[in-house]
Amino acid sequence: MTISTDTLTPPAKTARRPRASLWALRITAILHSLLIFLQPVLAGEYLAGDLNAIGNHESNAHMVTVAAFAQLVAAVFYGWRGRGRWWPVLLAVGLELAEETQKIFGYSQNLLVHIPLGVTLIVTQVLFTVWLFGPRARQARARRERRR
Repeated sequence: MTISTDTLTPPAKTARRPRASLWALRITAILHSLLIFLQPVLAGEYLAGDLNAIGNHESNAHMVTVAAFAQLVAAVFYGWRGRGRWWPVLLAVGLELAEETQKIFGYSQNLLVHIPLGVTLIVTQVLFTVWLFGPRARQARARRERRR
């Protein structure tokens, strides 16, 4: 008589993967990317002679920072409830702070910092959004084993 060991071993727990929280983060990241990408377009319109475009550039800058805050909230939700990675929260905080700094340099008309910082913000946001649609974003973060 043989005993099957399959019935004696408990089923392995499957890690809870982020689903709704990942989609919330993806949607806010796409919105943030679109708004931040619109900023140089509006600045270009101003430089091309449309004097009203600077007001649109300023209004959109406020919407960019609101979208960055929404992305930060979604990143916290992704890390906490969705059991996703925590580094997107740190990135979202960094982007929020950098965008507020960007507005300060824009109001002071310090284009020597304003333009390169804007390029850096756009590249970082787009790369983050691309990462969110990759397979690693769907993985749950690894659980740490308790040591005795």
